[in-house]
Amino acid sequence: MRGREREWRVALGLFRAARSGKSAVLLLDGESGTGKSRFLAEAADTAAELGFSLAVGHAEELGQLVPMAPLFSAFNESPITLISQAPTVDTRIMLVERLRARAEALASRNPLVVVLDDLQWADPVTLMALRTLESQLSPQPLVWMLARSTDRHGTEVERLFTALEAEGAVRLELAPLSPDAVAEVIADLLIAPPGHELLELAAGAGGNPILLVELMTGLREEQAISVSGGLAHLASERLPQRLQGLVTRRLERLSSQARQLVETAAVLGQSFSPEDVAEALGRTPATLLPALDEAMDAQVLVVGSDSLRFRHDLVRKAVVEGLPPPVRQALHHQIGGLLLERGGSAVGAATHLLLGGQHGDTRTLAGLDQAVNELLADAPGTAADIAVRAMELTDDDSPQHFTRTLTAAHAMTEAGQLTGATDLITRALAQPLPPPAVAQLRCALSAILLLAGQMADAVIEAEAALAEPTLPDGTRDEALATLLYALAGQQDGDCAIRQAESILAGTERRADAVMVSALVVLSVAQWDRGRLIDGLRLARKAVQLANEGSRAARRTHPKLALASMLLDIRRLSEAETVLQAAREEAKKLGHTAWAIGPAILGARLELACHRLTDAVTWAEAGLAAADTLGTHLFTSMGMAVLGTAALRRGDLQTAAACVETDRALLPDYAATHGQMRCQVVAAQVAEALGQPRRAMALIAGLYPVLDQRRSLLVVEPTVAAWLVRLALSVDDRRRAETVVAAADRLAADNSDFPLFLAAAAHARGLLDQDVSALAVAVAHAVDDYAQASAREDLGAALALNGERDGAIRSLDDALAGYEAMGAVRDAARARRRLRRLGVRHRHWARGEGTALGWEGLTATQRLVARLVAQGLTNRQVADQMFISVHTVAFHLRQIFRKLDINSRVDLTRLTIEEAYLHPRSTGQE
Repeated sequence: MRGREREWRVALGLFRAARSGKSAVLLLDGESGTGKSRFLAEAADTAAELGFSLAVGHAEELGQLVPMAPLFSAFNESPITLISQAPTVDTRIMLVERLRARAEALASRNPLVVVLDDLQWADPVTLMALRTLESQLSPQPLVWMLARSTDRHGTEVERLFTALEAEGAVRLELAPLSPDAVAEVIADLLIAPPGHELLELAAGAGGNPILLVELMTGLREEQAISVSGGLAHLASERLPQRLQGLVTRRLERLSSQARQLVETAAVLGQSFSPEDVAEALGRTPATLLPALDEAMDAQVLVVGSDSLRFRHDLVRKAVVEGLPPPVRQALHHQIGGLLLERGGSAVGAATHLLLGGQHGDTRTLAGLDQAVNELLADAPGTAADIAVRAMELTDDDSPQHFTRTLTAAHAMTEAGQLTGATDLITRALAQPLPPPAVAQLRCALSAILLLAGQMADAVIEAEAALAEPTLPDGTRDEALATLLYALAGQQDGDCAIRQAESILAGTERRADAVMVSALVVLSVAQWDRGRLIDGLRLARKAVQLANEGSRAARRTHPKLALASMLLDIRRLSEAETVLQAAREEAKKLGHTAWAIGPAILGARLELACHRLTDAVTWAEAGLAAADTLGTHLFTSMGMAVLGTAALRRGDLQTAAACVETDRALLPDYAATHGQMRCQVVAAQVAEALGQPRRAMALIAGLYPVLDQRRSLLVVEPTVAAWLVRLALSVDDRRRAETVVAAADRLAADNSDFPLFLAAAAHARGLLDQDVSALAVAVAHAVDDYAQASAREDLGAALALNGERDGAIRSLDDALAGYEAMGAVRDAARARRRLRRLGVRHRHWARGEGTALGWEGLTATQRLVARLVAQGLTNRQVADQMFISVHTVAFHLRQIFRKLDINSRVDLTRLTIEEAYLHPRSTGQE
């Protein structure tokens, strides 16, 4: 029996005791529907199979007219028959004596199990007889199994159970089923594991087996269950008639007053105060006491910590659904009005006003407006739902219709519902409106376009709004802040810089949100120019001003800009602290649309810490949310992280897919770093595929602007060296010299940051094959990947100079660094350099070749499998992995053996299937 393993162990233990000649008593408590009767029936069947004699009976609600009826039925006797056999003896004493004799006779042949259910209905004489018989029959091999429902409070049966427990009886309460047991029961009934929405609905049963079974059986009968993806899903929001009938029958046992109370309370909610239900019924709490006692005695209602509540929310939902819709709506309207009249927060009234709202009702609409204002800061999604409903309930010609439309658009934008907000504003702009109203709508639209990454359109709308002379000051500040960020997000940020400088230098008093935005824009501009000290100073100032200022100032999210800068200069501990603060702030502000930023920057942090799997996880989560919400300020940055991680793993196809899409070209937060990084990764993929001239064509435009737009050299420590390497590979020394000069000036201007000294030395060392410069790069590198790269180039330079031992040491160190970071392709390249020096390192672990299947493949074999599945020849795989064609063939033979296949077609099919079912096993996480 699902979820009753403990009770079964107790019962079986008592059976064993009886078979050894001892008596025992099991007392079962539990609310109606917890499965007491079923448990007793199955226990009786088990006892019979074990050779026990049985005496099974139960009390009935109307059975108290016949004293001791449960005992008579258990022993298959009639009281009339027993009395006729001994008419001269006191009836009650005689009946107990005769029942004792019958029990002893049964127990003398086989151990006896006496099962009595529903003792909450038992008459006092029966309970007295039970107490006497249990005492008299204690020497017999007998098990008493006595059960009662806690739905009805009876002092006599409670007194009996307490006394028996005090004398050694085992007392168990059949508690509600655990969540795991509920899921198992649903799976048994529906022949499929439940989906999350089905589990949420089932939770309303509170673990009550009867409610759960009736719910699931009814849903199945009404074909309200669909199975997809191997899970059972809810296909209808209505409760099944089968469950409705069960609840209706329970309510029919109540008086009309108690039933009216329960129905009104159900509309109030899962929990409620006696004052609320009394006020809704137009009565005093004192006059409701009899009805409340009756509902609680029936266990429909129970006492909570500071209120009354329904014992099972599923019952409450069924009661509400059972009300005629007009009655239900009228009750919601009445309750909403009562809550509003009390004053204070309107949030509690909002739900009732939404469900019972009537078109044009000014009191309802005023309450909804108040609730929106209260919720907008912390729960914009809920505020948006209420605001839209308020707008729908407002007459089109009402002066409040525009105000509520604008409020709904703001709330939807804050909640990340950009498409809905855009549609709302577009429809409103199609109507004849006065110029100030149009300007306010265009201001709201500019904020949406900014979040969507449509910078040019955002600038147009913001400037149009600002051109309206009667624009309210608050709206003007919003438009100005949006304009600053939109201008900064374009390729030419000079306009943003001029605007920000004008704001900070001006004498006109500006809102702190505008001042923070201007500081962020200037900090990013200084960063882009390579003036890192000034950039950090301005970013920190923006964060401080936001922390000390208004909520609107914090909603400009300067912490994200500061965290990005700290990541660039590899101050990872501080970056993590700032990023966590930004994450908590976005959550606290309810600013869903900006919550993606911390996720993407978290991916950058993981990448900087060389935790590739975690970097991919964070980036994919952030990008999935961005796609859902349509907010793309951080999309190109996330694509650059994915592309870089794939490149380091040697998965060139995935890397290319990440950075050669439209998503990689979207502007990012107050800068264009993400776009440039995607361009570089695309070029690195082309270079890795043996196409250096195509790689140069992809990024040729970056070389001339490196000295003016230094952010590319800042954001990734190895970029300068790679740009030099690429230029030299196509015999373009002039471009290589341009990179070195820009890197030198960046290092000279930022001597406080040793990583730029290392990057400049690395670039110069490659240009001139200068061993001493490369040694400086190794010594001053802050980033582990940059240091491994510098060690590799130092080893290659030493090998050219004939310094074999030093070259081997440096390359060994580079190899160890690459392997520690999971940079598979870089490690393979370092191995090839070592092989050329006569040093061979195995790149698959010993002892891994015995297991079969995907789990038996080494990391190298998984990479070979992926590349072959992408259609590459053995030669192309060898070129990418810097190994010989013979080594590729060796790995393929091992792969075929472990996967029990014999063709590349089979390998491709299995790789695709495995990547879909278990992405981590193929390295596609």
